[in-house]
Amino acid sequence: FPDDALPIYKQITKARDSLYTVFSTSQIEQIQSLYNMDQLLFQKEQRQATFHRICLVTSIIIIIALLLFNLHMYRSRKRLQQDEKEMRKLAIIAEEANEVKSRFLANMSYNIRIPLNNVLGFSQLMTTDVENIDATQWKAYTEIIQANSAELIQLVNDVLDLSRLEAGKTKWQLDECEIIQLCSDITSMVHMKCGDKIYINFYSDIDVQMITADNNRLTQVILSTLIYADPCEKSRNVSFYLSRDNERKMLVFRIVNSPLADAQLQTQKTEIRHNINRMTIEYFGGTYTIEPNAATGATISFTYPYGNQT
Repeated sequence: FPDDALPIYKQITKARDSLYTVFSTSQIEQIQSLYNMDQLLFQKEQRQATFHRICLVTSIIIIIALLLFNLHMYRSRKRLQQDEKEMRKLAIIAEEANEVKSRFLANMSYNIRIPLNNVLGFSQLMTTDVENIDATQWKAYTEIIQANSAELIQLVNDVLDLSRLEAGKTKWQLDECEIIQLCSDITSMVHMKCGDKIYINFYSDIDVQMITADNNRLTQVILSTLIYADPCEKSRNVSFYLSRDNERKMLVFRIVNSPLADAQLQTQKTEIRHNINRMTIEYFGGTYTIEPNAATGATISFTYPYGNQT
């Protein structure tokens, strides 16, 4: 019965297609629902991962900040310890300086008091006991007063020179001078001042050399190394060497058997004179050294710069 079967077949086919359509739609909805759930889970995982990364970065930053803080604290502690050590050293140096200053003042007061008492004492004798003093005594008293006055003036001048040098307030009068002539004049001054007590042997391979210096102060430096700082009756042969260091452009002075460097003659006045000489020479870029135990005698060596070689 084809005429009857055809409508039935069409209805069955239509019903089957409707069923397939409904089934497909249901599956698509399920798939879409699963996809949405997966998207939500993925977003949730992303948020969690972002949160974890933020926490990790924050932790790393905090750890680095703590390390830097600890490092800073460690360095600060080290600096404080070093500063504390420096303060202790400075305190010790200050105490030593105060002790040295106290000893210096005590010695200076003693050295000043002796010539001052001599001047005052003999001056009083000359004014109160005029009738009992003959011409010979008067001359002797006068010589004692003059000698002690000169010693007192020299001592005060040395202390003032040292103070000005230490404070950097020394006034220099620089001139051109010829060093060989200057040394010859100084040896003559030694002979006039000390007579036969000191004999100078001057040695130099320099013919002529011009230098720029404060003539008076350089003369004082050289002269002080050749004569006694305090009165002494002992005779002494002093060797005075002058040479040139062409590499460093320096004049080299070497005084062998110097009275100023003799360990047996060291006093407060010799210490002051050494300091004056050293600071004077170092101001012009030279060096000043003392060899008290040299085999040939106590030796003083110092250098002084010169200009163009002549």
